Amino acid sequence: MLKVKFNYNINKDAWSWVAIAKDKNLWGLNWKNEIAYIPKELLSKILKSSFSRAVKITENYIENNPKRTYKEILIKSEIDSLKKTWGTIEEKYFKILAVITQKPIFSENFGCFLTTGFMCPYNQKDNWFMISVWHSLPFSITTICHEIMHLQFLHDYKNYLEKKGLKNNQIEDLKESLTFLLNEPEFEEIILSEDIGYPEHIKLRKKLKSIWLKDKNFQNLIDRAILAIKKSYSQPRNEPAFIKKEKKKKAKEGKRSGEKK
Repeated sequence: MLKVKFNYNINKDAWSWVAIAKDKNLWGLNWKNEIAYIPKELLSKILKSSFSRAVKITENYIENNPKRTYKEILIKSEIDSLKKTWGTIEEKYFKILAVITQKPIFSENFGCFLTTGFMCPYNQKDNWFMISVWHSLPFSITTICHEIMHLQFLHDYKNYLEKKGLKNNQIEDLKESLTFLLNEPEFEEIILSEDIGYPEHIKLRKKLKSIWLKDKNFQNLIDRAILAIKKSYSQPRNEPAFIKKEKKKKAKEGKRSGEKK
């Protein structure tokens, strides 16, 4: 019996659309590109509504989409392929993850839901995550490994990191950056599609890798990462070019607005 259970749920799909639409802080990714699949009229309603109301609006849109039946056929086919492929590596993946983190796998059940959005959010409280129907099978396998590593890490270390003084955004940076481990030799028999990470985490991922290679001790990696993150946050951080461009654009619009007044 597989630990990862694959499924599709319209409500969760709608939730993922709204979660990404309402969060423009995507660690250096271009928000407009990531929500390009959402029609402008629907996006406007999402942004103007409360989160729960936006989910209902989006769910209604997905349910009444003329391509819904066709998409459901593709989703079912995708789920069948994922079950078959993941089933061949799941045991090996969890074994490697437990050895690397020096912790037992905390759950016997992980929910994996497909989304028709581009990004793949997760829900730590209910222990499930998402993968996109638009991604290739090798990419989705990497995403599964990536998201489970998040859930395992947060279960084992979130309280520890908070006690050590890390703020939530710092914990998030560490969580995302630690997936560099999926590109290491330990996972080479499983990962076919490289775990790239986010633009804002490039330097931290490199730093963590250099720490890891010293002794490949996960607890040491975490403790040294805490110091590295605190140090990095005390220094100015570079913004992606597209964010700087947006700020300049808004500044100009503000000036024009002021002139009209």
